[in-house]
Amino acid sequence: MADKRYSIDLHENTLLGRVLRIILGIAGIVVAVWYMYSIRGTSASIETAWIAIVFLILFSLWLLASGLGYTKRYIEIGDEKITLRQEFYRPPLSFTTSSLTSVEFKTLIIDFYTGEKKTTLRLGTYYPEQSSAIIEAVEGFCRRHNIEIRGENGKDSPTPS
Repeated sequence: MADKRYSIDLHENTLLGRVLRIILGIAGIVVAVWYMYSIRGTSASIETAWIAIVFLILFSLWLLASGLGYTKRYIEIGDEKITLRQEFYRPPLSFTTSSLTSVEFKTLIIDFYTGEKKTTLRLGTYYPEQSSAIIEAVEGFCRRHNIEIRGENGKDSPTPS
């Protein structure tokens, strides 16, 4: 089985959207640098103007990072592991068949249990067919590898050996 990747972002990530975010990010940085250059040493160079410039630069950098794909959130389900990236500022978590002890399903929530830690994936209501596909794929992964399933989907769960 090939690895299957599901987006858990709250928006669709189309090519047009990514290109627009990149263009707006670059434009924001150019405008901020131009404004910073034009007000230095003048009476307009006050604290609030500099705060606005910093905000514009940070927002533009966020748009660039989003357009280039650095802020993508996803879950990838493969043959031997599940990779989960929920936060853009943290590296992805990997759950291998040996590290994952059980999975608990709740309404639009999946809890992954390793030996010492619980990781919660909250699925949104924006794309219900996407959420159900993720739940089915995680459940199928658990059944193939005899990982304990608890909660709403685990009514006829096999007990791990």
